[in-house]
Amino acid sequence: MASTSGAAQAQQKFSNLRKRLDQLGYRQSLGIESLPLVERLFADLVHTTESLKNAKLDVGRKTTESVDVDSAVEAYKSDNANLVRENNELHKSIIKQKEESDALVRELKASLRKLEHENADLKFLNNQYVHKTKQMERESKEKSDKILSLQEKNFHAVVSTPGGRKKTIPFRRQRMEIDSTVEPADYPSWPKLNLADDPYVADLLQVADSRIAELESLVENLRSETEIADRKLIGFRQQVAREEQVEYNLPQHSQNIFSLDKTIISFPECTEVDWR
Repeated sequence: MASTSGAAQAQQKFSNLRKRLDQLGYRQSLGIESLPLVERLFADLVHTTESLKNAKLDVGRKTTESVDVDSAVEAYKSDNANLVRENNELHKSIIKQKEESDALVRELKASLRKLEHENADLKFLNNQYVHKTKQMERESKEKSDKILSLQEKNFHAVVSTPGGRKKTIPFRRQRMEIDSTVEPADYPSWPKLNLADDPYVADLLQVADSRIAELESLVENLRSETEIADRKLIGFRQQVAREEQVEYNLPQHSQNIFSLDKTIISFPECTEVDWR
């Protein structure tokens, strides 16, 4: 009974397999003893056919994605090349401007030191002239006092007596008694003039003062220009720092693009099927 049932099942499998083979165009003769082998081969054929169909669909989808990624990568590559070129040009321009700014700062500092030395020399010369002027004023006052003293010594009367003798009688100096003083002036005192009596010395002092004022004005202008140049230099350095940060980020951006390229290149390797 069991053998009869097994034979019936085998006959049913054989009929079904024969029908499916005929539908697929395989009409060659098939023995009942070859049923297990042919049934397994047919299952492998169906599985392989389904795998091939799915693989073709997957390849088509990945090909479309690869085309889209290629177009996106081309845009990134073009933008990256333009950014690198602009960055290099901007970096060269910044380096050139920095060199020019450094040269200008050095030149201004040298001019400032030169003018400060000239200003110090003129101040020293002016102090010498002022000292000489005060010394001449003191000498003039001493000479005036000396002249007055000599004049007072000469104010003596000579009296001749009948005996032929001469007697010197000094004059009594005139004195003035003031009952009331003059009312005080509106201003506290007259301005004190320290100019020397010699016009040549006065001219030298005036020339020295004007030269000192001119040099001080020039020094202030140079200091202002130096401060402006320093501020520009700080701005250039900040711009260089920003450009260096951009250059630092560019390799990471390029690495991402290269990783994307490798992913695209690896797509055919993932979809390749050995049909042998």
